[in-house]
Amino acid sequence: IIMKVKQYFILLTIILSYAFSEVKIGYVDSNEIMKSFEEVRQAQIDLEKEGRKLEAEGIKLVNKLDSLKQDYDRQRLLMSETRRKEKEKEMTQMEQSIQQFQLEKFGPEGEIYKLQVAKMTPITNKINAAINIVGKEQGYDIILDALSGAIVYALPQHDLTESVIEELTKSTGIETE
Repeated sequence: IIMKVKQYFILLTIILSYAFSEVKIGYVDSNEIMKSFEEVRQAQIDLEKEGRKLEAEGIKLVNKLDSLKQDYDRQRLLMSETRRKEKEKEMTQMEQSIQQFQLEKFGPEGEIYKLQVAKMTPITNKINAAINIVGKEQGYDIILDALSGAIVYALPQHDLTESVIEELTKSTGIETE
């Protein structure tokens, strides 16, 4: 049985090596493409601006809560039981509002995430289109992304990053660095 398994393994290795010897494989460095493509940089700037704006709104809410707590601490002994309960309820509602704000703006389905998807989807589509064009024009069967870690060794002449950047410049008319 062990001999048969070895024979099948050797046969399979020979067949696969023959099959893969005719496959043209290239790779791209998507990180380099993202850094070089001006539309990506502009989207990142826009996202950072929006993030800072929302962060400032959140800080205002936190400051308002801090102010409420300080007022409460200063006046607590002078307040009636009813007034104290009202202030405590107000602070609790404010804390919940802050949590809700953070979730709505920065959470997994929040405003920042939606803005990122809206800005990056068309850019990703352009990059994928450029990769497809380069792959077809240069006769590649497979193009891998070096960023994903799937490549442990590759010859530099198979790096298509510069070709994709050139294609993006040509097809979008936007200069890259």
